[in-house]
Amino acid sequence: MTITAIAGYIDEHDTRIWRVVGHYVEEARSEEDFSTVKAVGIDETACKRGHKYVSLVVNLENSKVIHISKGKDASVVLSFKEDFSAHKGEPKNIQQFCCDMSPAFIKGIGEQFPAASITFDKFHVMKIMNEAVDTVRREEQTVNHTLKRTRFIWLKNPNNLTVLQQKQLGSLKDMNLKTVRAYNIKISLSGFWSISDPNVAYAYLKKWYFWATHSKLKPIV
Repeated sequence: MTITAIAGYIDEHDTRIWRVVGHYVEEARSEEDFSTVKAVGIDETACKRGHKYVSLVVNLENSKVIHISKGKDASVVLSFKEDFSAHKGEPKNIQQFCCDMSPAFIKGIGEQFPAASITFDKFHVMKIMNEAVDTVRREEQTVNHTLKRTRFIWLKNPNNLTVLQQKQLGSLKDMNLKTVRAYNIKISLSGFWSISDPNVAYAYLKKWYFWATHSKLKPIV
């Protein structure tokens, strides 16, 4: 529940509830020890209308939020570093950052945590891939009206398609469409994360990269 909702529920002023929450949150955070934290994830989320954001940093080993900061630029990483150091954390101990492909986050991590490696998370990689597939579809549907109103068929996980959508996808895949080629490239990329052997994964990604960059599909490239 929001603080406002709680205030109405217990017939109390929200400012008093905020003071109580603030007191105990600060008390708990004063005892935090980040000395063993080695891998973190960072992502932003909208908190208000009008492009207002907060960014969260999470300890990937126990899925615990360890820092929250306003905004989504490089200053967020600096804010985390300062707070991390204030709670017995050693910046040099951070070995891994997981984030989206935000240039601001990449820049901030490079400046504040130069020893850390960056991993782009699957969700954001596949989001960009889906956007590319949909762009190919929208461009092709201007000359092939069969593709109209098929957007979600190409974007959904194949296992989540309805029986009707599966049949429609099957008939479309029999056609010589650019969208089908883009879709197959997307499905192949999603399979990358199921490979556990690093050497096999590297070879797989290298072959996939060659296929994607030579597909002659500009959004995919």
